[in-house]
Amino acid sequence: IDGPTVSLTLEGKFWHRRETILGFAAMWLNARIPEIIEVYVEDPEELKDFRDVHDKHSQELLYVEDKRAPDFNGDRETMEYQGIDPDLRGPFHVGTGGFRPGGSMINPA
Repeated sequence: IDGPTVSLTLEGKFWHRRETILGFAAMWLNARIPEIIEVYVEDPEELKDFRDVHDKHSQELLYVEDKRAPDFNGDRETMEYQGIDPDLRGPFHVGTGGFRPGGSMINPA
């Protein structure tokens, strides 16, 4: 934390896009510390879901590393194939289910 700005480092693998994770983290931080005016990453490469791995000597592209978490049941791949943004899915989408406005206690999957 540097004054009203916060610098984050994204490490590990995430099911959602890394840009979405940064947005979720920024919203969470702003809810806890309203004085924050900016949340950012030091290195823009951290926001990319894939990383090119090159040979040290020839700089030839060896492979592309997927920095996303495994898609254990195929949901993400299926939604991307159907043109649905996987980051908008989830069991707790805003305004559905529970006691949220417009929600119902019964959510028929």
